[in-house]
Amino acid sequence: MRTEVVVFGRAPQAGRVKTRLAAAIGARAAAQAYRAVLEHTLVEAVASGFLVTLALAEPAGAGTAWAPPPGVGVELQAIGDLGARMAAAFAAHFAAGAEVVVLVGSDIPRLGAAMIRHAAAACGRVPVVLGPAVDGGYVLVAQRSPGVAMFAGVPWSSPDTLAATRERLALLGTGHEELETVRDIDTVDDLNAVLADPALAGDLRRRLETIVRAVRSKG
Repeated sequence: MRTEVVVFGRAPQAGRVKTRLAAAIGARAAAQAYRAVLEHTLVEAVASGFLVTLALAEPAGAGTAWAPPPGVGVELQAIGDLGARMAAAFAAHFAAGAEVVVLVGSDIPRLGAAMIRHAAAACGRVPVVLGPAVDGGYVLVAQRSPGVAMFAGVPWSSPDTLAATRERLALLGTGHEELETVRDIDTVDDLNAVLADPALAGDLRRRLETIVRAVRSKG
């Protein structure tokens, strides 16, 4: 089946990403940490072997020098809440010929190519796959064409997001599978927990540790 990966994210600009993390470590360091995880996510997505698109929540600000890795397409997310934007992304990529779409967040240190391939393969058994997050949401959602209206009535940025999505799928009579629960980075506590995880990838660990050391050295 033709599979595509869509990464929901933002250009890593200070003051425009990770505001809760920035409150603890500063806007510049938060943007650096976000960039490290975003680039890790995109590299792993490309390593999955599938076509990869970065879907930006807003156009990059003036003077932005950052660009995604080679082979990654760029598009803008639709207007609306997160559910509306995800639904539009699935619909657009299915309409363009994708048979499976794996949509992932851009701040998931444990996301790897194997997880993406696992989600895609599971869509051969069930219509929907969810990747639960520690905070009660999810970091990955995969669907096979034509998709289902699974986001209606779901509260976003809530500890009940995953539970409400499960209820919505049950109401629709749509089977699903779930991957392992992982953590995204929204706060300094998340960042500390990620760095304490022995499974964190080596290159990403080094980049994040360098950022944290720089912050601590400034007092």
